[in-house]
Amino acid sequence: MSEWNPSIVKIEAVINHPDANNLDIVKVLGDYPVITRRDSYKVGDLVSYIPIDSIVPNTEHFAFLSPRDFRQEEDQNGKVINIPIGPKYKAGEVPEKYRIIKAKKIRGVFSMGMIEPPIPGLVEGDSIVESLDLKKWEEPEEDNINGPKLRGANAEKEPKHFQIPYYDIESVRKYGYLLDAAEANPFKEQEARGAKEVVLREKLHGCNFMALHDEERLWVKSRNFFKKESEIDSWWEAATNEGLKDKLAKYPFYAFFGELIGLVKGFRYDTQIIDGKLKTKVKFFDIYDTKNKRYLDDAEFQRICDELNLDTAPVLYTGTWLGIDVMRKYAEGQSQLNVKHIREGFVVKPPVEEYSFKLQGRLMLKLVGEAYSLSK
Repeated sequence: MSEWNPSIVKIEAVINHPDANNLDIVKVLGDYPVITRRDSYKVGDLVSYIPIDSIVPNTEHFAFLSPRDFRQEEDQNGKVINIPIGPKYKAGEVPEKYRIIKAKKIRGVFSMGMIEPPIPGLVEGDSIVESLDLKKWEEPEEDNINGPKLRGANAEKEPKHFQIPYYDIESVRKYGYLLDAAEANPFKEQEARGAKEVVLREKLHGCNFMALHDEERLWVKSRNFFKKESEIDSWWEAATNEGLKDKLAKYPFYAFFGELIGLVKGFRYDTQIIDGKLKTKVKFFDIYDTKNKRYLDDAEFQRICDELNLDTAPVLYTGTWLGIDVMRKYAEGQSQLNVKHIREGFVVKPPVEEYSFKLQGRLMLKLVGEAYSLSK
């Protein structure tokens, strides 16, 4: 949810479109580009920003999102051509799938969302969700790939003797400057220093997975709920295949976070079909110590996973952060796990865990690739 924040924002940059005389590229919230008509906005203007994955209401104002309708005619050479005759749907009748704001390339330039005039009475930072009656488009609900669809019916009561933090990551586009230089510490003086040392891991497209052993039993959790142990549950199937009951018993009350891959069509990665069934896998990317309420440094995380023979999300880069304009290339291209799949993006953090006062939590960010955004 971190990247979905429809709100009143300030125009931070206006750049002439390199391949269209009547278009501009405006940037908001740091590095979110939106294509607009030339000279519609200037730096400092307040606007309503509708990000991608927003579902706009079925009103006349947004009826322009309806696809075009065509009639077919033969030209003078006998070739059948399509002649546009107007919108396919009337205002108020546009299906929801056409009212989802998506990333686009307009004359070769990437654009992320829409800009509307500011809403009277609202100030910078205010939400426009209620004012414009917006909803967020969600990925299809997580579920099994083999066997019956459970749709949450396999949930068990949340344990009380340990707590798992909700896993959400802010965007490099908005907060990448935190990696460019030292963040001011309000509690002590801090010497100025350059860009941070970082680790980039591939962001995989699957389902959130967590497993923890409490010295008595193994707990398995999806993003939304803990799972009852079941042979027909994909999360428990993966936990069994990985041998997590025995492996994680060596590190009690450590929450192992990973991506359960294979469930998402088109992103099977390195999973295989065995005896007619897809064998899902988990690629781990974090460990949280629930007793001491801290995430492990990347080297310690990797050491433990290597010791337990657990696969981890591929490392794309280690070294000095070189700024978003240079580093965005690591969000594009082929997956390290399967060249048939595009890369969803990357997750970046310092090798040694670091608190961010701006984020009010750990310094960890993500960048979703343009190619992936355009594929949705």
